[in-house]
Amino acid sequence: MEDKFDFIIVGAGTAGSVVANRLSENFKVLLLEAGGEPNPLQSIPYLSPALLGLPHTDWEYLANPQVNACLAMNERRCSWPRGKSLGGTSNLNYLIYMRGHKNDYESWANISGDPRWRYENVLKYFKKSEDYDGESDHYHSHGGNIRVGKSPYTGMADIFCKAAEEFGIPRADLNAEFIKGCSPLVITAKNGRRVGSYGAFLRHARHRRNLHIRKFARVTRLLFEGPENRAIGVEYNRHGLSKFVYASKEVILSAGALNSPQLLMLSGIGPREHLESFGIPVLADLPVGSNLQDHVSTLVGPFIINQPITFNPETDLKPEELIKFITLGEGVLASTYGQASAYLVSEVAKSRNQSDWPDIQYFMYGTNMCDACTDRVAHSLNVRVDVLRTFYRDILGKNSFQIQTVVSRPYSRGQVRLRGRNPLLPPSMDANYFTHVDDIKVAVEGAKRAVDLVEKSSTFRALNATLYDVSFPGCEHYKFRSEGYWECFHRQLSLTVFHVSGTCPMGKPTSPNAVVDSELRVLETKNLRIIDASIMPHITTGNTNAPIVMIGEIGSEMILKSIQDSTVLEYTVKCLKCGL
Repeated sequence: MEDKFDFIIVGAGTAGSVVANRLSENFKVLLLEAGGEPNPLQSIPYLSPALLGLPHTDWEYLANPQVNACLAMNERRCSWPRGKSLGGTSNLNYLIYMRGHKNDYESWANISGDPRWRYENVLKYFKKSEDYDGESDHYHSHGGNIRVGKSPYTGMADIFCKAAEEFGIPRADLNAEFIKGCSPLVITAKNGRRVGSYGAFLRHARHRRNLHIRKFARVTRLLFEGPENRAIGVEYNRHGLSKFVYASKEVILSAGALNSPQLLMLSGIGPREHLESFGIPVLADLPVGSNLQDHVSTLVGPFIINQPITFNPETDLKPEELIKFITLGEGVLASTYGQASAYLVSEVAKSRNQSDWPDIQYFMYGTNMCDACTDRVAHSLNVRVDVLRTFYRDILGKNSFQIQTVVSRPYSRGQVRLRGRNPLLPPSMDANYFTHVDDIKVAVEGAKRAVDLVEKSSTFRALNATLYDVSFPGCEHYKFRSEGYWECFHRQLSLTVFHVSGTCPMGKPTSPNAVVDSELRVLETKNLRIIDASIMPHITTGNTNAPIVMIGEIGSEMILKSIQDSTVLEYTVKCLKCGL
């Protein structure tokens, strides 16, 4: 028996949840998700790092062994957490709401040839889904699906931003227009609980008769027909049975920047030579998976201070904190791990005449390292336990903090490829971190300026803040604090920020780099779109959750507009025929 819908959406993650919500208002929609319900503990913001790597809610992906990075990881493989449940990675992330920089979207518009991707246009889609805990203005709005506001516990955020001001980094709204700036973190939470895409877009839409959700449904292949490669449905595996479902209008891939390209290639859409090496018939020779980007980072520090103002997980997580969280939705448990963020412009950006486009991002972590913390970081990020224990051994429990430095506009490009024709195999993922020389230059500069911000600002000097003077394992042969040392430090402790993007980039149909056009339609196919992080031509300057929601909003509207236009055209043709 054929199972027919207007639309089939593959993936109920950050973008897929948005699209399912918008389309199911008027059309029959099937939403296929490989995972199940979100873990109830994921609603507690503070537990985010502890819940990474759980097999029921995380794909547990590991990037391929690296040569230039991830050297302190087990088998030199960086961990890439990816959500596998209703809500996807928005259930695993650190809740940070960061839209990116104006120049990101101006660049997207130029690359795609479509002014609809310019900043002033996409701004209204950011505002559409936002319920801002503050005054409404040109950049913010109320009444949207996602509650956005300051974290209840800001810790050392004010101290960090005061020090940043001494170095010419002003306080700023990092979700408005800025060049450089500092702010306490803004997160997606309401009453102290996480507001991921499931809670924002799916939970209250599940009652709709138009919306059909099938959990534990692993899509294995897209179905095409005819010389135009018209997408007509998908094949999926559920509870050990293979099933087919069909779409009368469109199939939409929202499986994320790793699984969307994998599904395309398994179905014959991708690099010809690669597909033919596995005997996969090629329907369209497109550069699928070849533009992978991620924000690579590290934890600079720890910095030791002489006052007990940092958060100590071993002594400060008291019963009162649990009561405060349950009754008021406040306190540490209602907050994410980071406390503040700052942006600045590197010398590399200036040399490229991009002085108005920041490329270094900082996150302030005002939390002590503890014995349990070391094991948790090692587990969630695949870092060798012995390395972390050796490095942090003499500082455990002491008043200290760290600054995560992020290369926010990387030039290195990785790729996603198949491991074989078996759709149940994980994709082959090569990060290629630090393969472009400018990325390591930006990383080193970011580390040095972070140390200066701490040790040369009067704000931190009042706390007698100093860099922990132990070399990171593997970097002992470099002079401590030298450029060579910081380069080694980054290559050893190379951390993802969960922002894998760009593997099916948007572009002009004539571009050799494009996989989708400016309306997110897969080239050389019909009735197939991609709406997720993979369509980014280049990664946004900052956290990607908010931009992915925006992509879901604008992609949904593009679909609805195309249906409206086709209906008007069909009606016009009928009228002309009647007139004739």
